[in-house]
Amino acid sequence: MNIRVLFFASLRDISGVSEQRLDVQEGTSIASLWQQISAGFELLPEKVLCAVNQEYVDTDYRLHDGDQEVAFFPPVTGG
Repeated sequence: MNIRVLFFASLRDISGVSEQRLDVQEGTSIASLWQQISAGFELLPEKVLCAVNQEYVDTDYRLHDGDQEVAFFPPVTGG
């Protein structure tokens, strides 16, 4: 299936792209997808926040038919 992958904030800066289209197999976990994407970039963090179809999900979420968009956000810290 073809999904739209979005990168926000520092992830966009490091990767040099704000979005890309990828073909992924149904059942692929978000963690696996992030691992695949981030393998080509040394400075991308291992842990990120993610959303599927504009709803936050855990990294163990598995993509299924009907998912159209995955967004990745850098980890948030605060005080």
